[in-house]
Amino acid sequence: MGRIKCALCLLLFIQIQFVFSLDEEWDRPGPRNAGDIAKNGLVATGETMLSNGFLMLVNRIFGFRWGSPSFKYIKGNFTTPWEWEAADGFIVNQIGHTYQGSTYFNAGRVNGFSFYESVFFNALGSFTWEAFCESQLASINDFITTVTGSMALGEMLYRLHLEAYASGAPLPLTFFISPTGGFHILVKRGKATDPGKNLYQLESYLGGGYTKTSYSLQDDKEDIFSYTGTFGDIGFKLIYGDPFEQDTMIPYRHFELALSFGMKFRKYQDYRVISDGYLFSFSPVCNDTNALSTGLSMHFDFVSLGKSDMYASTIDLYSHALDWTLKYQHLFSENTVMEIKSHAGFTFWGVSNYYSPDGVFNDNANRVVNDLKNYGYGPNSKLFFNLENKKMGKLEADMLCYALWSYPGTSDLSSGMVFCIFTDITYSHFISKRFSIGITGSSAIEWGRFSEYPNTKKRVDAIKWFTAWNF
Repeated sequence: MGRIKCALCLLLFIQIQFVFSLDEEWDRPGPRNAGDIAKNGLVATGETMLSNGFLMLVNRIFGFRWGSPSFKYIKGNFTTPWEWEAADGFIVNQIGHTYQGSTYFNAGRVNGFSFYESVFFNALGSFTWEAFCESQLASINDFITTVTGSMALGEMLYRLHLEAYASGAPLPLTFFISPTGGFHILVKRGKATDPGKNLYQLESYLGGGYTKTSYSLQDDKEDIFSYTGTFGDIGFKLIYGDPFEQDTMIPYRHFELALSFGMKFRKYQDYRVISDGYLFSFSPVCNDTNALSTGLSMHFDFVSLGKSDMYASTIDLYSHALDWTLKYQHLFSENTVMEIKSHAGFTFWGVSNYYSPDGVFNDNANRVVNDLKNYGYGPNSKLFFNLENKKMGKLEADMLCYALWSYPGTSDLSSGMVFCIFTDITYSHFISKRFSIGITGSSAIEWGRFSEYPNTKKRVDAIKWFTAWNF
């Protein structure tokens, strides 16, 4: 990938196009005997336990109560049913636990285990953390989120970690991307797989915008539901592997990851992680003007959007899903290209937030928590459209839709459903070969219908602007 120089100036946007490798040999596990499997398994198990030990140490240093296990809770975790924890923070549960799980997953990957084999270390690390490492009864929803979500996030971070290492990135950066991978390289004294160049495209930006939020519920805390004003925004989007010519049975030989971090301090937040990766794919069409790939994909999506809170937001949506995907590219001419990427499938582990005026007492925080979790399942669809002309600019339109029906007995609500739709329309224009400007209009709407609870509607509208630097 080489060194990327980022200028930290207002409204920066960077786009890099890579020439990448199509070689899959490095990605295929070689023959292993029982001794090698046992040896590598023990090392991976040790690195998994080391990850838990390090996290416990951090919790103790910063005084977090949940990181101080006791015999009382350890015994309880083996003698009483695990609970559904509804009062913990949305961001902590859905991003924190998923990233934590990625360290377990990568313990398997860096020791030569495949994508599917590494799920064992996910489960091992999550189980031991819940059963032995917290000062509270084990949470079954935390266990599920850690095991499932970190499959997608862990594999993406593993591959990006190898890309960073192969490009000569400093060790602190490889540690940041994958702590387990960075530690493994340090212990092995700089030995790691060289995957070649697999990044197809990388974009990063720094921008700003104006937003307005609304919530249909009203009470004496109405001000926590709404915000109207400005905010700053930073993020990136990357594409790993060719989206349109992808014929493989190896998971995540192609994936796309978009991450953004927008906020107005103590007022507003717009945190998003949108991703998809092929589990297997094939390319039925590939010629000079048309290219098409299709296959089964895994999705890890997270949105926390609206009023600012360390733990949650106005619209909170998490989806871990399996979809069927189509990615199509058509060249109208040398200067004009159209791309359509569509996904449709089933969210088997989804989470949303709802507001309870009465609240629930959280023993860990020693306070009443009003933002509670709703765990559900349902269909989802995602559509991305891109039309670009080198002279006239680029038009992008995205639409993401999710429907979640509550799993019975997993929350304070007996039954219900949540429907969310996110739309973004972006236009950017090239001022020069390297410099461009752009604007995005976005809208997010959530409808909630629950038994014995008022129907709700939440909405967040925003307009964002940016300038662009293109490599």
